[in-house]
Amino acid sequence: MDGTLSFGYPGDGGLGDRLLAAVLRGEKTATSSLAVEYLSGESLPRVGERLTLLDHDGRPHGVVETTRVRIIPLHLVGDDVAHDEGEGFADASAWRRDHEAFWADVAELVRAEAGDPDWQLREAEPVVVHWFRLVEAAAPSEQPAP
Repeated sequence: MDGTLSFGYPGDGGLGDRLLAAVLRGEKTATSSLAVEYLSGESLPRVGERLTLLDHDGRPHGVVETTRVRIIPLHLVGDDVAHDEGEGFADASAWRRDHEAFWADVAELVRAEAGDPDWQLREAEPVVVHWFRLVEAAAPSEQPAP
């Protein structure tokens, strides 16, 4: 196994658990993050790498394999990403509104992670889009509730 993949953050009101459940149901086949978040030393996803899906408590729930990775300016993220994220976005505009609000909420965390106290989200902010496929799921009794 190459590494791990988890969603959300502690205290996110269950967002991470809902996203993990969507992956396990096959609805979520992509995730997005800001490229600036990788400045802390985390490596970018690589096609072919297998990642253990973890919940917030560090329990494994399955394995995904990275199928594609693209870095896209925020304002150019398309409907394909909105659909593949499996969160019910009607289109890229809805995806952008939701993600811009989320990243505004966690801006202090992003600044700290990137070591850039002046960071501000901008229209052309580079977004890392990570596509994956579920290759193994844990037993249903071990999976998170939706």
